[in-house]
Amino acid sequence: MTAQLNSPNTQIQTKTIDSYTVVYQTAGSPQNPPLLMIHGWVSYKGVWRQTIPALQDEYYCIAVDLLGFGESDKPTDGDYSIRAQGERCFKLMEQLGYERFSVVGHSMGGQIAMCMASIIAPDRIIKLVNVAGVVSANLSTLVNREHYPRFALARRFPWLYRVAKWLTKSRLYISLQFSSWFHDMNRIPLESWEKDRLMSMQPDMAVSNYEAGQAIRALNLTPYLGKITAPTLIVFGVQDNVVRVSDGHLADEHIADSQLVLINHCGHFPMYEQTEQYLAALKLFLISG
Repeated sequence: MTAQLNSPNTQIQTKTIDSYTVVYQTAGSPQNPPLLMIHGWVSYKGVWRQTIPALQDEYYCIAVDLLGFGESDKPTDGDYSIRAQGERCFKLMEQLGYERFSVVGHSMGGQIAMCMASIIAPDRIIKLVNVAGVVSANLSTLVNREHYPRFALARRFPWLYRVAKWLTKSRLYISLQFSSWFHDMNRIPLESWEKDRLMSMQPDMAVSNYEAGQAIRALNLTPYLGKITAPTLIVFGVQDNVVRVSDGHLADEHIADSQLVLINHCGHFPMYEQTEQYLAALKLFLISG
């Protein structure tokens, strides 16, 4: 189910942005139109491993590890606000020589992408893809009740991440901790998203995980979405239990040139759970549209 990225042009690279090291992955020809890919909360650039092979013949794919996540620096005093992350993304693209580009964001990354396209610099975004992106600043009841308190506790006691990493040897723990990511976790081979679990539990992410969660809560994008001028694709799993599907409808209602694709039998990670439908929607919009 997990497509592997296999291209002679694939590279892992770094840039210094605001004095911090930011890691990113590129694939495809630099002569192609640029496409920035922004992962979500507690995630990393590998979330695009199915997406990149489908788009790299037409786009120069640039998948970033946001500050505080993946392999990028994780300063305890970093600014993890949605706007600050969006501004760093613009700085990365400027260093790569791109003034205008398309962007796809997942979850918090969708929130960042919409912030870039509405608040920071609408004229610099060519096309926008929002995959399960946060609009209202309010996540699901499950996340509010269970996940936020865990991150608050782990911020005080980072060693809890090491305990959690050890516990992931247990399928029961994996089910308790990560079932909210999927409509039916049993359909996804555990080994195909093992690195996603491990990358979410790095002890040096104790601060950034917590602060990013607070940042999500701090920015309701609804009043700003009307400023988005880029053609926009919105993709949501009908059974998303992390970001409410109503956020997808909000985005579709307030963005002038938008289309909403709802995928049934699908949770928060359409790229993993309904890969073919997800990729078909992106390719139709980004390549054929």
